Amino acid sequence: MDAEKSLNERKQKLLCGIVEAYIRTGEPVGSKMLADLFGNNLSSATIRNEMADLAGMGYLDQPHTSAGRVPTAAAFRLYIDKWMKHQPLPEEYRRAVDSMLNQAATSPDKLMEQAAQALSEATGCAAVTTAPSSQGATVRRLELMRSSEHAVALIMMTSSGAIRSRVCRIDPPVSAEELSQIARTLSETFTGETLASLTLPRLQGMAAALGGLRCLPLLSALLELAAEAAEAEVLLAGQFKLLQHPAYEWETARALLNLLSQRRLLAGLIGRQQINGPQVVLGGESSQPELNGSSIIMTKYLAGPGTGSLGIIGPLRMDYAAAIPQLEYFARALGKLLGEWLD
Repeated sequence: MDAEKSLNERKQKLLCGIVEAYIRTGEPVGSKMLADLFGNNLSSATIRNEMADLAGMGYLDQPHTSAGRVPTAAAFRLYIDKWMKHQPLPEEYRRAVDSMLNQAATSPDKLMEQAAQALSEATGCAAVTTAPSSQGATVRRLELMRSSEHAVALIMMTSSGAIRSRVCRIDPPVSAEELSQIARTLSETFTGETLASLTLPRLQGMAAALGGLRCLPLLSALLELAAEAAEAEVLLAGQFKLLQHPAYEWETARALLNLLSQRRLLAGLIGRQQINGPQVVLGGESSQPELNGSSIIMTKYLAGPGTGSLGIIGPLRMDYAAAIPQLEYFARALGKLLGEWLD
């Protein structure tokens, strides 16, 4: 950016100070605050002149009639890329995260849900997790359980850790011996098979081997479960915390909440990672106008052979120096525990 080349050392220090003061207070930053911040080594008049220059370069805005200025997205981008120093995580914080996730590690779904909730509580933002990629995932386990005389529950677990179930009505009902035989046939046929191989023609061809037309509901359910498990599962927590942020007016918050309700779109947003490690996408850098005034911090996590995504969404005035290390630690802890499930 040409404007960036014009930033001398004093302007850089002032802009960095303005961004950090705005993150800390949420209030427009005035020349008196900056003079105090820099030990009165600069006069208020000098600071005002420098702030006017920074505004002309596109780094500061003046909201309403306030005498203070607020940093723009361009200022935040410069701060994040060049000046920000990550805050170290206290050891007790790490232990608390480990303990919380270990208690939730009773299933992959429960673990991802708890990770999203805990990350939202830690950062005060909305948190999103996606399951490890199911591309090339295989069927790890298939089970049938009778839930009533006419109803049977079909349960499928995949190599990516996804667990899906469906209750099917079978009429006339099957005996315990027939149910056991059907379960054995399904398990022997499909365990180890890729989800993509569970196609309609293949399942239709098995109808006769499974007892004819009355088992079609089971085969239909199996096809649906395979399709669901192949899609990236998205878990969202803390979205209504965004309503508490003074940075959001009602219409802005409503548009953002509507965006967050679109799980498939959300999975695509936090899955578009272009670099290794955490990535910050400021609102105007995304293709979604609902994210103007917001930012996404996202990262990948490795779980066994697959990768998933973890992200937080909040206002542009986010404490990035604290949030990024928190996100990184959650990603490592979540990946480790999910990897143990998938081994």
